[in-house]
Amino acid sequence: MQSNLGGHRASIDKSYNLNSLLQGDGKNQTNIFLRKILENAEACIVLVGTVDFLHRPITAFVRLSQGRTLGHVTEVSLPIRFIFLLLGPKDPIVDYFEIGRALSGLMSHPNFREAAYIADSRSDILDAVLDYLDEAMVLPSGDWDKNTLLPVMEKAKLKADKHKEDDADHVDHPDIDPYGDPLKRTGRPFGGLVNDIRRRYPKYLSDIKDGLNIQCLATIFFIYFTCLSPAITFGGLLTEKTHRWLGVSEMLVGVSIIGLVFAIFSGQPLLIVGATGPLLVFEEALSEVCELLDIDFISFRVWIGFWVTLMTFLVVAVEGSFFIRYFTRFIQEIFAMLISLILILETLKKLVIIFIKHPLLDYYPPQGETILDRCLHYFYDHLPSNITSDDIMKSTLSPIDEIEGEHHYTKEELNFQPNTALLSIILCFGTFAIAWWLKGFKTGHMLGRRPRQILGDFAMPIAILLMVLVDFFIEDTYTEKLAVPDGIQPTAGYKRGWFISPLGSSQKTLQVWAYFAAIIPAFLMFILVFMETEVTSMILDQKDRKLSKGSGYHLDLLLVGSFATLCGLCGFPFVCPATLRSISHIAGLSVFSQTHAPGEKAHLLEVKEQRLTAFCVHLLIGVSVLMGPLLRQIPIAVLFGVFFYMGVASMHGIQLAERLKLMFMPVKHHPNVGYVRKVRPWKMHVYTFIQVGCLTLLGVVKFTRASLSFPLLLLLLVPFRLKLMPLIFSEKELAHVSILMH
Repeated sequence: MQSNLGGHRASIDKSYNLNSLLQGDGKNQTNIFLRKILENAEACIVLVGTVDFLHRPITAFVRLSQGRTLGHVTEVSLPIRFIFLLLGPKDPIVDYFEIGRALSGLMSHPNFREAAYIADSRSDILDAVLDYLDEAMVLPSGDWDKNTLLPVMEKAKLKADKHKEDDADHVDHPDIDPYGDPLKRTGRPFGGLVNDIRRRYPKYLSDIKDGLNIQCLATIFFIYFTCLSPAITFGGLLTEKTHRWLGVSEMLVGVSIIGLVFAIFSGQPLLIVGATGPLLVFEEALSEVCELLDIDFISFRVWIGFWVTLMTFLVVAVEGSFFIRYFTRFIQEIFAMLISLILILETLKKLVIIFIKHPLLDYYPPQGETILDRCLHYFYDHLPSNITSDDIMKSTLSPIDEIEGEHHYTKEELNFQPNTALLSIILCFGTFAIAWWLKGFKTGHMLGRRPRQILGDFAMPIAILLMVLVDFFIEDTYTEKLAVPDGIQPTAGYKRGWFISPLGSSQKTLQVWAYFAAIIPAFLMFILVFMETEVTSMILDQKDRKLSKGSGYHLDLLLVGSFATLCGLCGFPFVCPATLRSISHIAGLSVFSQTHAPGEKAHLLEVKEQRLTAFCVHLLIGVSVLMGPLLRQIPIAVLFGVFFYMGVASMHGIQLAERLKLMFMPVKHHPNVGYVRKVRPWKMHVYTFIQVGCLTLLGVVKFTRASLSFPLLLLLLVPFRLKLMPLIFSEKELAHVSILMH
């Protein structure tokens, strides 16, 4: 029996190199467990047995002055520092093996191990055993469910951590941020911004040096595909939503330029900027309002961007980032659920439109015959005898070519194409199914760990590629493709360029009153930008991520707000930090322990905090603009599948979705989590009903002409949660289901 001791010891005179052990001879030295053991680790061997020549047990516990390699005594060849020997006569009452197991358990505990290294007498060892028993949790034998024990163990761990924090309050910590809480107001104009600059920019050189490693290189390609898929998807949908004022070209160029600037100057370069669901909804609603009020959409966006920048400047001046603390989980869950449902419903809506354009019929017009041709033929067959078709055409109808040119339709798009709707269904849900399966494949048991990880990380690009190939080889069925121009030019180059005049476009002049009317949608957009930027920053800045270079809440918000003016003047889609892409970025840069025991969860060692990965990713996105011929091979239905996947995947981990399922589940089958254990079921369901009601209200507003105002309703949920919810629920209940952000 043996116990391995990890960690560095000041008392060790000789350093043992595990690499030399790995290169030695013998099967024990090449054991895979050796690769899981820390450098400079030492072993403790526990030897127990029964003999006939002893009348009573004898025990010896030996600590060597230095670690010694004693042949193949241990399973892996490690220097041995401790030897425990127990011999005794056969006794049906005494189980020597269990005593050995107990000693091994003691040596695996860090506190007892520390005491064993410095003990000078037997009493020191006995005191260490008593200290261990004081901390240990002893349970009677029985059939214990580990899920039942988790709350007890968690409570004990929290209690122990509290003692450690109390002890740590009396010790100076040199690593604590000298500028304090980044969200705490200083009381000075731009005080938070100044602290962000002082905190982050002195580490600029290390931000470059830390990016020069192989892990960052691998992350660049992973995040590139992670960002390219939604950029193409959002750009393709904006083409239709904005009547081709915005599209894939504008999305790729805009995300590239803004991402490069953000990677250079940001306070938290791990953030990945790009198009998001909320901003897509805003762009769609803005386009509908402009069409309703006969306002030039593309020029109106310039003034919106200007006012957003001005509002951001004022908020940063008064250190308004602290307000994000009041956006509780109550609001975040409603917001996240709304975006997920919008993505799913938008996909289904687009598929229905495809079925309307290309219905399943018993008879399809011959190739080249438009539905207009078919209607005219039917009309001519039923004309009175004294009226000819030539009279009708001359007096009432314009040439067909003129009609087609006016609406920018191609002749092929006007056809009722056979099997188009069915193939679109296959492409859409095939993309979703492949991406979903490969993402789950990452946590499966097939293949090795590395192949599973690669397939899981590149699930979406693989799904898109496979479905594009399916569409490519089915040549006889028409599917609508992504509209991408050649080279670096706008999607609708015939009506706009790369500079947008704030006074109006060539087609329509912007009225003076619209300059100031843009303040209203600008305020609504600022709410979205503020929430997306600050919430994403807080998620990345959590303590368990072990970031050491600090954050930049005020600096990043100012940059994102300034980008709004750039997006307006250049005709780029509005962008902000994307939560899921930023989390994927930091996950790719995380370094985990390689020395954990088999079956034990690896713990995070560090995150490669640098600027090179974000810079290179957005540079590659800019180069992707030149892939127009390839992008034009992507069917729109495949992008719908990406949308559907994003909507379904976004629901994962939302507590509101979990509680909705609990409403239809017997209480005995409820999971053993905090908000279930600490909150009565009926109270939990009331809380869920309130959230669903707020979600329904936001959804109704979203699908009406007042859709542009949904960010304002989202903002009104803050006082609703802080002032009205405490009248229904106790503080303890709210603490478990809707905590304030820290």
